[in-house]
Amino acid sequence: MLFLKNKQETLDVTDYTVIIPSICVGNAAQLACDLLIASKQLKRIGSVSHPALIPVFGPSAYQHEPNEKVSSCELYEGVEDKLLVIQFRAPWIARHTRSFQQQLVELVKGAKRVIILSGSFGFEKRVIEASPWAYRASENFKLAHAAQLGDPDLIKWKEHTGEAIYGGGNALQLFQAFDEAQVQVMLLFRYLIEGDNSTDASLIVRELNELCEDFLQLRGGGDGSFKLTVPKSWNLLFGNDVTEFLF
Repeated sequence: MLFLKNKQETLDVTDYTVIIPSICVGNAAQLACDLLIASKQLKRIGSVSHPALIPVFGPSAYQHEPNEKVSSCELYEGVEDKLLVIQFRAPWIARHTRSFQQQLVELVKGAKRVIILSGSFGFEKRVIEASPWAYRASENFKLAHAAQLGDPDLIKWKEHTGEAIYGGGNALQLFQAFDEAQVQVMLLFRYLIEGDNSTDASLIVRELNELCEDFLQLRGGGDGSFKLTVPKSWNLLFGNDVTEFLF
């Protein structure tokens, strides 16, 4: 069920880019969406409820919206950039996953394009020298972004053709659901090792920016520097420091 702050019953995503994280190894995709929301100062416009979502409720995760609350599935919008980020803060319940995926497709199928972010276990990258990035794109997405995907100086990703992304959560199934609905969709993931994946999150945003700089616009100043804002919810991402009294 969709709950919008403006009390509307439907979500208009015409000409929007929608970014959806998969709950993957190291939560890297969700962390990347955190960086996007904080850096672009996206506004929370609503939430989604479904039996697949474990209930979560808590204080604001971002310093630019200190009075907001967070829940299991939230919608953040950047009107100027026509950008919608869906953020998850709880794992999905397996037996309800398929129906939730269909609800997500129905919710944003009018978007210009959908980008799914994910990660995979680092040991699944069989060739050490190969790129740590891989992607899967629908045929209509490839046609719309042929210039970017065909530029070897810009994109150095390997196209994923396998039947599974180990550690990638439901990313591939969600990709297939959007593809079947004829939505322009791309799945981008990084091979990584579970731990402090905040660096992986920033790298995912940087890579995404190479393809979609027109709407992310995270490069600041004339020096091409990359400006990211770390959300305040990361302050205790791994709890407090170990007390010195233990040693």
